[in-house]
Amino acid sequence: MIKWGKTAPAQIMKKMIKYLDYFFVLRPTLFFPVWTMSLAGLWAQTRFTASSRQPSWFGIGSFELEILFYELLLTLLMGSVFLLNQIEDVESDKLNNKLFLIANGDISIGKAYLETIILAAAPVIYLLLTRFELGITLIIAYFVMGWLYSSRPFVLKNKPVGGIIPNVFGFYIVFSYGWMINGEPGMDMLYHATPYVLGLLGVYFFTTIPDIEGDRGANKITVAVKYGANKIIITGLIVIILALNAAAIMRDLVIVIPIFLIFPFFVKTAITKSVADVLQTNKFAALFLSLVICYRFPYYLVIMIVLYFFSKWYYKARFNINYPSLHKQETANEKN
Repeated sequence: MIKWGKTAPAQIMKKMIKYLDYFFVLRPTLFFPVWTMSLAGLWAQTRFTASSRQPSWFGIGSFELEILFYELLLTLLMGSVFLLNQIEDVESDKLNNKLFLIANGDISIGKAYLETIILAAAPVIYLLLTRFELGITLIIAYFVMGWLYSSRPFVLKNKPVGGIIPNVFGFYIVFSYGWMINGEPGMDMLYHATPYVLGLLGVYFFTTIPDIEGDRGANKITVAVKYGANKIIITGLIVIILALNAAAIMRDLVIVIPIFLIFPFFVKTAITKSVADVLQTNKFAALFLSLVICYRFPYYLVIMIVLYFFSKWYYKARFNINYPSLHKQETANEKN
């Protein structure tokens, strides 16, 4: 109940910010690698196949609006996947001090389940009726990256190899979705996806490191819990080297450039074994590839900037923390 008087505007603003919980519970900063990977797939399709349609470089025409619409549908589905992951991760999030929204009770489990169902059903139903191949792709994405990865009886995210497999397939799926916006599925699609998948797999290994203690306490046996941070850092470095070689063989500068830029961060982390360097590597890895993609899709840069600063405002206003941030150190409550 809002009490009218001098404090009424502040009360209204506080209430409006709380409504934004239902958007930020989707962890929208995680949309960046999804958008980047799918746009990389679209760009690869227009570069390596005889495409009849080419996105413009700066203007937004009908094809660009179509791309934005299909990206929105992918965003809804992936938001559902990220939300399902949080629902299943409530206990480990508490142990890792990631007390946001679901873990701290601001959004109930029931409401979270309802939101994830709506977000998954809407794009799938629409695409099954209009672009059947894309609808099937989203169904597979939800099955692999959502249900198999997070939900019982599978919960592959809690197993060493089980956590790797859905991520690898997920990277291929998102790249393929972007490719199929403008092209046909085929082996060439998977071939050109491989250096991107290897690059993100190297980053995935690093993302398992900061949560080792909390995951161990929640009985989540991730690769980092099982093998230790040092071995996983070296593994991530090796995978990045493989990604760089695959990209060079395919002569794909779109992925060669960001891997080349992020490679020193992986080397430095392999030397220091520092969690702070791990976190910084994770952040810059996604940023470098995203910036290369922005060269081809300039309006994507506008979206990234708006969402980044909108997120910073929300987390500051709602939780009084500086998130997201590109600095090494993160606050204790940050959600990776």
